[in-house]
Amino acid sequence: MGLKNYQEEVVRQLQDYFRTAAEARDKFRAQTKDLSPELRASLNWTKAPFESSVRDIAAHPYVDAAVNGLGEHYPRFVIKMPTGGGKTLIAVEAIREYATLYARRRTGLAVWVVPSETIFRQTIDRLRDKSDFLRQFLDQSSGNRTLILEKGQRLRRSDIEENLVVLFVMIQSISRRNGREALKVFQDSGGFEDFFPAPERYDEHRALLQAFPNLDTITGPDALFQLVTTSLGNAVRVSRPLIIIDEIHRVFSDQARETINGLNPEMVIGLSATPNNKMNILVSVTGYQLKEEQMVKLDMHIYPPPSANEDWKAMLRRLRAHREKLEKAARKYHKNEGLYIRPIALVQAEAAGAGQKGRGKVHSEEVRDFLISDGIPADQVAIKTGSQNDIEDIDILSGSCPVRYIITVQALREGWDCPFAYLLGVIPNAQSHTGMTQLVGRILRQPYAAKTGVQDLDESHIYYCRGEVQQVLNRVQAGFRDEGLEDLVASVRTQTADARRKARIAKIRDEFRKHESAFYLPVWMMKKDQGEMRRFNYARDIRPFLSLDDFSPSEELAESIRKTAGETTDPRSWKMTVDPESKASRLAGGEQEVAEEISIEYLARRFSEIIPNPFMAHRVARRSLDILQAKLGADMLENHFGYVAFRLHQALDERKRSNAEARFLSMLDKRELQLVVSDDPTHGWRIPKEDEIPPEATLPYGRYLFEALDYNSMNALEHKVARLLEQQDKLLWWFRNRTRRTWYALDGWEDRRIKPDFIAARKKDTDEVEIVFVLEAKGKHLKGNEDSLYKEKLLGTITDQRRKKRIVAQQQGRLPFELNREVEGHFVEDGREEQTIRGLFD
Repeated sequence: MGLKNYQEEVVRQLQDYFRTAAEARDKFRAQTKDLSPELRASLNWTKAPFESSVRDIAAHPYVDAAVNGLGEHYPRFVIKMPTGGGKTLIAVEAIREYATLYARRRTGLAVWVVPSETIFRQTIDRLRDKSDFLRQFLDQSSGNRTLILEKGQRLRRSDIEENLVVLFVMIQSISRRNGREALKVFQDSGGFEDFFPAPERYDEHRALLQAFPNLDTITGPDALFQLVTTSLGNAVRVSRPLIIIDEIHRVFSDQARETINGLNPEMVIGLSATPNNKMNILVSVTGYQLKEEQMVKLDMHIYPPPSANEDWKAMLRRLRAHREKLEKAARKYHKNEGLYIRPIALVQAEAAGAGQKGRGKVHSEEVRDFLISDGIPADQVAIKTGSQNDIEDIDILSGSCPVRYIITVQALREGWDCPFAYLLGVIPNAQSHTGMTQLVGRILRQPYAAKTGVQDLDESHIYYCRGEVQQVLNRVQAGFRDEGLEDLVASVRTQTADARRKARIAKIRDEFRKHESAFYLPVWMMKKDQGEMRRFNYARDIRPFLSLDDFSPSEELAESIRKTAGETTDPRSWKMTVDPESKASRLAGGEQEVAEEISIEYLARRFSEIIPNPFMAHRVARRSLDILQAKLGADMLENHFGYVAFRLHQALDERKRSNAEARFLSMLDKRELQLVVSDDPTHGWRIPKEDEIPPEATLPYGRYLFEALDYNSMNALEHKVARLLEQQDKLLWWFRNRTRRTWYALDGWEDRRIKPDFIAARKKDTDEVEIVFVLEAKGKHLKGNEDSLYKEKLLGTITDQRRKKRIVAQQQGRLPFELNREVEGHFVEDGREEQTIRGLFD
């Protein structure tokens, strides 16, 4: 399964961070190995790699200096991901990249903390299914040695040494009031004896406690002989795990952070739709990115009652009629496209359970009975409440499942997402009932993560029978904020407030329309033998020509591995002993590493991420290991195989990038590839005639191309660049490029498109366009990373083509002007933005 563009960007940011953090960690350990433990503990090495990797340091500063139970600083950061954005997929990718780039080994323990039973069961079931692509991703990382465990299952030390173990733990919340109760999950004492010395070996218990002073003990601290408790918490502490925490905002109180620290994590990665300002937010995904990638059903329509005295039964009849209309559209879509959709309506009742009947509230069973009496077959109606679960063990997405109505009170408020859920009917007072706020997100996920092209099947709907319109709208907007979709509130429409809430359309300002010749920007096009042109395509023009089958590790790579393999440490590998003087001794990481099996299969899976042909990937992997074994010896390969695999994968990826760039530039030099400005609507690109912006957008700048600007969505650097552009006397107009699919994007020698931040036009003395600049603005801390270097190079090719007068104009229509070919691309670095902008407009 391919990742969405924003998911690929998240993975790239994680890769940048893991590389940077690993380098900082190794350097810190090497430089401080002779310092006292107290002095080492006072030094925080985690801040610099975070600040050099986060995209917007002003918006997301480093605020959480985490220290584990051993007194060591460790990285803890959060990925902001709206509901429906694929948190599970990103968590799996984080584990893979962590293992490859940071831990540099295939084995170890990852503790995955989830906040609800529904998420707990859904995630475990997926990762245990070896046919699921998420499990296959983990198996690629572990060399097909993945264990998915949950609390209560036996965990042995050998499991962690020989496999990638993902241990699922459910903690609904940790607060000062309930902290002890929530943490009893880590007090489980069954099945962990393998991690600890025999009870009578007091010397080994003493040695273990000297290495891990924060282990729980059976005896008190003043006892002559202390015995380590054989608990899950202690097994986790001595394993130095990666910890993944879903909805980390729910377990981030002072008590919770203390608990997390006490588990001695090597790293903590949190996922949250609504992180708070006490967290290190490394990556932030917006609701708009989800909308652009067709992940959510928007617009969302709200249908107020037609009269003040409408009862809940009349509301359900309206809901039913709408659902049946959607089903007709879904059947037609299935017939035409072959994709099955069965629109489902969620109905929120006021009460559930036997003890709640007859108390003046609309009961879930009363709703079910009404729907059945109104002609809906009984097997199409299900109840999902705390006391009744009719959809348990049912594949709700199956074509054989009859369910079309699900009645709930609060059980579906979180952790349950069904892409077939299109409608929500709210029986409680919608303006005051908080449960409705959390149910909003349950109907947003788009089936198959792709728009159908049928409006009825690409939007969501809310019906209610009690509540004032504006208050209900506020509740829905609060629901969007709770789901991390706060930037999409303009996509909420009501019948009575549609005009006021509708997104604003900003057109190109009248005074700039005369400069239309510069509204066409260049794209890469391939020249056919007959002189015809087609759009450049990475999969067609780059990938088949990469020639990776002859890859083999160089002498320089082998020597580098020889010199650096011993410097890498794995704090999760440890052994306790007592030296001849009866002093505790801990052997770990670089002092004694656990031997790893050399696995061609594992390396071949890693190579297959770069080489599409699995047979070729296996052949290249075998050849690479044979060469390195001859140069380094079998012992070194075995003892450091995780690191060796990491370096080989890195070298192959660098070879791929280098070959791709060489192929691109060679085609450019031969004029097979050309930069073309075209008015052909199929191949060329023109600035959109209008921009869809929030209703509150304004026009704070005098020379902005459109009638209004989404000012509030700009980051600090973008604001600085905008102000500098406005100060330039020779500026004609400028606009901020959007991340939407139809806005300006540049292809290149990597399999991704980049979206420049700004387009600006410099004028002549006659007020005509002289040149157009395509600008990418990046924070100073990002200068030099792979993403920034690629963008800077790609933009530089535009400038190079312009200065060589190689930009081609392909004019097919009868336009009253010649297309502008004077276009350059430039990279604007934070801290040098004034120098760069002034230099362009002098």
